[in-house]
Amino acid sequence: MRLVLDASIVVAGVRAGEPGHRAARPLLVRALTGADEIVVPAIFPIEVASALVRRGLDGRDVRKLVASLRSTATEIVAITGRRVSAITEVALACRLRAADAAYVWLAEDRGLPLYTLDDEMLARGSSRCSVVRP
Repeated sequence: MRLVLDASIVVAGVRAGEPGHRAARPLLVRALTGADEIVVPAIFPIEVASALVRRGLDGRDVRKLVASLRSTATEIVAITGRRVSAITEVALACRLRAADAAYVWLAEDRGLPLYTLDDEMLARGSSRCSVVRP
């Protein structure tokens, strides 16, 4: 399956104590093995890394995970030029944080489902694209 993967899925998939871990883990495995084609905004690796180290994971392990995700991602989409304006419009229309708006914009732009555990994205982004909680 081709999809936009939010960083919340990776964080929950890695950490057994996170809410949504059991649902997120299979998606993470499918992303890492290439079974699913993941499309992510350029901020994705930064979000994953920062969230995991803030939760106490070792930086070396986080670097390895992020490198694996980057190498198996079908596409990492740059946020430049017109995309900045489009993402800003999504943020304004949906009242979303900047990074969340980037994921919603990408899913809408590519016509792909967005998989997330983020309640705000689920509630506010669904007016623009298919937002799925695993």
